[in-house]
Amino acid sequence: MAVPEPSSAVFAAQEGNIVEPLVDGGVAFDRIATAVENAGTSVAVCVAFLEISAVFPNGRGTFFDLLDQAAARGVQVKVLMWDPQGPAAEAEDTLCADEKTAQLLASRDTQWQMRWDSAGQFCQHQKVWLVDAGTPQEAAFVGGINIGQGSMAGPQHLEQSFGQRNEQYGNVHDVHCLLKGPAATDVHDNFVMRWNAASEQNQPFGQWPPTGTDGLLPPTQRSAVAGPTRAQITRSVLPGLYPSLPNGENSVRQQYLEALNETKDYLYIENQILLSRACLEVIHGVLERGVPVFALAPGVPMKELAAARAHPGIAAGFEALAACGQYPNFCLAAPAALRSWGYEDIYVHSKTAIIDDQWATIGSTNLIFTSFQGDTEMNVSFWDAALVRDYRVRLVDEQGGFSSVGLTGRKAIEDLASVARANALRKEYGEPLVGYVAALDPATWARN
Repeated sequence: MAVPEPSSAVFAAQEGNIVEPLVDGGVAFDRIATAVENAGTSVAVCVAFLEISAVFPNGRGTFFDLLDQAAARGVQVKVLMWDPQGPAAEAEDTLCADEKTAQLLASRDTQWQMRWDSAGQFCQHQKVWLVDAGTPQEAAFVGGINIGQGSMAGPQHLEQSFGQRNEQYGNVHDVHCLLKGPAATDVHDNFVMRWNAASEQNQPFGQWPPTGTDGLLPPTQRSAVAGPTRAQITRSVLPGLYPSLPNGENSVRQQYLEALNETKDYLYIENQILLSRACLEVIHGVLERGVPVFALAPGVPMKELAAARAHPGIAAGFEALAACGQYPNFCLAAPAALRSWGYEDIYVHSKTAIIDDQWATIGSTNLIFTSFQGDTEMNVSFWDAALVRDYRVRLVDEQGGFSSVGLTGRKAIEDLASVARANALRKEYGEPLVGYVAALDPATWARN
């Protein structure tokens, strides 16, 4: 199998990296918080969604507490925050560039810098942490995990003690990754591009402190070799958002399409939104070849999907997903856990794919056209057979409740699908599940 580098990518694949998948937010945010606590020079963060009261693992406090402590040690802290426009500005987990936010920051005597960045009707959706950029201690964290209490769940997905039971986003499955080495320089370069050209920095409340924020210099050399893995940063960026990238970038879409087309043994996908007609039509070809395809999605998707079914692009995605269900080698499933009061849905927010134990991608990109040609996204893709195989084992074992370490990738995916179908029957009788996954009907997914 040879997944190519997308020709549209600004950043070429780099040899010599450490890539460590971090499965579930309890694991990821523990590692991120540890890195921030040990930062010596700088912390840079790209934030899309933020619950300001969410507490990091092991009693570390909130996002603001964590960064306040770093700044108090003399670490340079910069946060690039999405400034939502339109209805999204009313969401409880967004932090807008407005007087209310300025009062919050003033009340905390915030001693670090923020800029707000908008993408019009679309989302600045990158979720990136960059610690000690440009130093030998540099570490980047790239993925799709939002900063929310439900996203702090660990791989065991224990019943949460906050909020209402079975709250939609109260128990989230997600994925991030740690990146060190030459490819991390591209994460650094991306942050500098966005920070220096942040759209709202000269608008009222568009930066903190109001007296002004400092620009950044781009990296002048690549970070040193750190490990054995070939990795690449791919992005979705609209044309015209940034002067240094006037034509934008659409390399995530190209790489997904080319990677899916190369599938020979199996395809494993986790994604919050499985409605990209272009990707699903390529998957039809994969299924025609008899390759097993397993897709993990939320059992109770975001309500906006059903509401948007009249949009031609969304409608085409629904039709393409339903067509996948005509193949016996396709399994769509969602995780859940039996509680004392019934089944709790575990919300799938991850955006990852694994192909043939050879290639994988982790990032912020949903499989829908707006993530490819609207929202600003970032993925880390990597080519490393041993690493990818281990990553596949971790995801399959968590979701399926069995050990797949001794199985080929194809066999593991086929067995996972069997577990999911058996669990769907168990749910009908109110029985405990094996693992978490239960099969869904692709023809009815997200239609209510």
